[in-house]
Amino acid sequence: MDQLEILAIKDACQSVSLRFGRLQDDRRYEDLPKLATSDATYTRLGEKLSLADFIAWVKTMPPNKTRHFVTATEIDIVNKDSAKGLTYYTLYLYGGEEEPPYPLEGPFVVGEYHEEFARTDDGWKIKAREARIIFRKQK
Repeated sequence: MDQLEILAIKDACQSVSLRFGRLQDDRRYEDLPKLATSDATYTRLGEKLSLADFIAWVKTMPPNKTRHFVTATEIDIVNKDSAKGLTYYTLYLYGGEEEPPYPLEGPFVVGEYHEEFARTDDGWKIKAREARIIFRKQK
């Protein structure tokens, strides 16, 4: 692979990773499968779910207002069709009824997304995403 192809892969993988969080914040869950392979998984709280099961679970959550703030994704290219990524994230959550700007008490959680990406006929997609919580708000 030449340097231009490496940069294109890194950009495509980071873009799909960032878009996933944005769609979650917008509650556009029906669009998440477009960013993933047909066999994609999402691991949360140590439980590995199919993407469809993750979407079904997240739809049961209260209609909180959320924002995922993420760092640039560190991408390691495994080969021309596979890559891995690591992104740090901070999740802010508000469950009240006020209008913006919402009251802020600090982040809900801080964690890491460990991702696997695969090249498909439709471009780079998320094959697996694992959300690992590193810090959480005290109860």
